[in-house]
Amino acid sequence: MNVSSTAMMVLNLLGQIRYANPASESVLGIRLNDILSRTYDAPEWKNTSLDGGLWREEDQPFNIILKTKKPVTDIRHAIEDSSGNKKYLSINGSPVFNKEGELSFLVFLITDITENVLKQKALEYSESKYRMITELSLSLVYDMDIRSGNNHWGGAIEEITGFSAEEYQKFGFSEWFAFIHPEDRETTLKLFRESSESQKKFSAEYRYQTKLGDYVYIEDNGIFLYDEFGVAYRLLGAMIDRTKQTDASFALKESESRLMMALDAAKMGIWSWDLETRAIFWSPQTYNIYGYPGENFEITEEKFLSLIYKDDLELMTKETTNLLNDPSRSAYRLRNRINHPDGKLHWIEAIGKLTRSKDGKPLILRGTVLDITEIKLSEEALRKSDERFEAFYQFSTEAFLIFDAGGLTVKDSNFAFQKLFGYDLEDTPQLKIRNLLSTKSLRIIRERISTNQAGSIEIVCRKKNGDFFPALVSIKRFLYKETNSIAYSIFDLSPLKEVEELRLINAEIRDKNKLIEKQKLELEMAFENLKRTQEQLIQSEKLAALGQLIAGIAHEINNPIGAVKASNQNMMDWQKRYGLASQLFREAILSVPVLEQKILKTILGNLDRPIEFYTGKEDRLRKKRNRELFLTNGFTNAQAEELADIWVDLGIGEIDPSYLPLFHSHYIKIFLDYLSLEIQFRRNTRSIQLAVDRISKIMYALKNFSRFDVSGKKNKASIPETIETVLTIYQNQLKRGINLVKNFDLVEPIDCYPEDLLHVWTNLIYNALQAMSFVGDLEITVKDFGEEILVSFRDSGPGVPEEIQSKIFEPFFTTKPPGEGSGLGLDIVNKIVKRHGGRIELSSVPGKTIFSIYLPKNV
Repeated sequence: MNVSSTAMMVLNLLGQIRYANPASESVLGIRLNDILSRTYDAPEWKNTSLDGGLWREEDQPFNIILKTKKPVTDIRHAIEDSSGNKKYLSINGSPVFNKEGELSFLVFLITDITENVLKQKALEYSESKYRMITELSLSLVYDMDIRSGNNHWGGAIEEITGFSAEEYQKFGFSEWFAFIHPEDRETTLKLFRESSESQKKFSAEYRYQTKLGDYVYIEDNGIFLYDEFGVAYRLLGAMIDRTKQTDASFALKESESRLMMALDAAKMGIWSWDLETRAIFWSPQTYNIYGYPGENFEITEEKFLSLIYKDDLELMTKETTNLLNDPSRSAYRLRNRINHPDGKLHWIEAIGKLTRSKDGKPLILRGTVLDITEIKLSEEALRKSDERFEAFYQFSTEAFLIFDAGGLTVKDSNFAFQKLFGYDLEDTPQLKIRNLLSTKSLRIIRERISTNQAGSIEIVCRKKNGDFFPALVSIKRFLYKETNSIAYSIFDLSPLKEVEELRLINAEIRDKNKLIEKQKLELEMAFENLKRTQEQLIQSEKLAALGQLIAGIAHEINNPIGAVKASNQNMMDWQKRYGLASQLFREAILSVPVLEQKILKTILGNLDRPIEFYTGKEDRLRKKRNRELFLTNGFTNAQAEELADIWVDLGIGEIDPSYLPLFHSHYIKIFLDYLSLEIQFRRNTRSIQLAVDRISKIMYALKNFSRFDVSGKKNKASIPETIETVLTIYQNQLKRGINLVKNFDLVEPIDCYPEDLLHVWTNLIYNALQAMSFVGDLEITVKDFGEEILVSFRDSGPGVPEEIQSKIFEPFFTTKPPGEGSGLGLDIVNKIVKRHGGRIELSSVPGKTIFSIYLPKNV
């Protein structure tokens, strides 16, 4: 054991160190004589916790074993070696009892984990900058009573299974077995039985279900204890999460065998090479590291060299040759890859010590070998963490520009910046901050940098083509690619500034309302002046139809104008809050785990869906369900009440259970505030867009309607589109009490007089509305009838009496009271239809009146 790179100590019950192996010097960095002169808690050790804090007595493995009389595994702390350097250690310890069952002494196995801890700290530091924090997991140790099926669990229970220690202590053999993946249970049970019967160590790999229902990949190693009849009665072992931790170690309760088990748990092998006989010795763990069982694989120099990865063979040969030929050297340390039988490349660390004869001749090379694949995976995780930051940085919709600390040279820019400013990636190295800002904004930025002021500021930026645009900019100093840097986060405020432009649109719409009122008076005067002749009466009939619409049009325009005003005021309030809220959100999201980031990304991605609005009853029901979900998952009554109300008020609805981890976050209030602002922004911009679209549609319809045909020429026009124009004008009357049904076939545009057809549809629709007193069903149908197009208007009014149906198309015939109708409406409709080469038909009974117009496609 003298070549082991693991320190081994034996302590009496007073804490005095009675034995320490030679490796203790290199592991602890303290001379062996000094080690043996100390007690376990001597101040010379300068013991601290891993984070540098006080190492409490109740956390020290010596005190834990004295109190519990049970082994401990992977107790971690830090000391200072004789040179004042910080060393991080992992301790496995076991009590040793005499024949009377009394505690006799304590045995400890100490491993130097400084390199692992430093790598872990580097990884955590990187993740704190770039939103990812990963933790090295520990092993879950167990003591299983085979006869009763009861287990005692310890170690990293919650980290691996998701259960608390109290919950998992209730797990016996049957509960543990039930959580193994169904596809792995039979194989695992077979290994369990075979190991028990053959009196070999239990070793299995399987998928294990956590409390959340997902699976982790477990490596399970254990040893059976047997009674005097050779029957296994107990299993001691450790479950290692292969996806999260770098090492697993455990210790058993028998003195010498416990020490060997601890060595196995550390995955460390022992080897020796007799240079005279050329014989090679490997311990069982060494065979395991290289992937071969000792009894089926006899190691030779040739076989050993064949296991070395080809790209590392030259390095190993050179290192070994230099050691043998240089009398001043006695040891070496080498990391290399091996060809493992599982088909993957494994990393190992080999430490060798050379024994020479008195005349300096090399005799025996002894050493240890350790599987460091997990360490390399940690390094890879660190690299991927940087890659994840790069991915976030490059694919973010927010523009980023990174300068050196002096602020003169651009180091990098992301795609969002290039798209917003109009530059290519190749332009980045030549960019100057003065070319990207207005003169005033450049002065503001320089003042901010020189005084190290934090927060966001509103400035004016300049694109490559010279266009200026308003922006919200945040400036932050940080370490980027090993150098001090300044990052500019740029948010385009142009969409918000467009709200100001909507105010101008409001004024323009008001002016158009006044113009419409003026035109209405002029049309009424024209009606009085032109009704003397039939031709004048025909024109006045059109103007009268237009006059019927004026009041409704004004009302229809005022409604969206009101919506624009309200949304505009909301956007001004939103602008005041958004800068700070977005800054807090960006900082908070970098500090939470990946799962919470994914939840936030999902929620933000769903915000473009229509916002839900509930009745009072629905509102209360959803809040109740959300509150029950929170209470079920461990939230207090106050928390559940508050969060349930906020979520429903946001308009998102019932909470997806997969979102629950986010609500445990320290930053939940920041996230909810940001989500509220995002929803407010989308609601107001959507309201503004709908209002503008509505006004545009009304103005377009009014423009088409008011342009009477004077050319006498036919034009291509879509029949459904001309009907939609009239329906838009009559929207105010239709929405009060009319159930409108449209059955429009896809028909090609035809040659026609579009303005005249507008008058036909206006007359028939308004007659139907008047007949129903503006309450009832109106069905409009457009169908393709081969060489003709059928347009029919069906209303649920009282109908046209049969005795007058033949007269309704005659000039000046009307059933309306004097002063309300000229009797020319249907006469004009009939003439326009005939001018198109078509025909009009009437079918009427009480509750069902249908006017059918047949228009030829080609004339």
